[in-house]
Amino acid sequence: MIVRATRKPTARKLSEKIIQSESELVNADPDHLRDFVRNALLSLPIGERSKASTRVLDALRRAGLRVRECLLMLGASASTAEELTAPEIAALIRYVRLNEPKALQSIATLLIELLIGPRVRASGRAA
Repeated sequence: MIVRATRKPTARKLSEKIIQSESELVNADPDHLRDFVRNALLSLPIGERSKASTRVLDALRRAGLRVRECLLMLGASASTAEELTAPEIAALIRYVRLNEPKALQSIATLLIELLIGPRVRASGRAA
């Protein structure tokens, strides 16, 4: 019997703050950015998640990134944007942060709008 080691979930460090602006997003630690994007996408309903993923991929293409090649290099084998999982999109954003910072800078506004905007608006209504 083969027993595989499982990765234990790690608690977010108190020093890691939530990304709230474009400059924080562009300058964030790549792993923190990946976790932030993954968690933000997972918090969206499936329909909205699919739309958000498609918008991010389209914006990256317009920024000149060869998205399909990057996804293949990262091990994502989905044939459509709807098939991509939140962790795969998050890994792509981490890759872009590390290797194509200009592309990340060009989509920072979109990411902030998609991933933070709805929660900010929702909390504003409750006040």
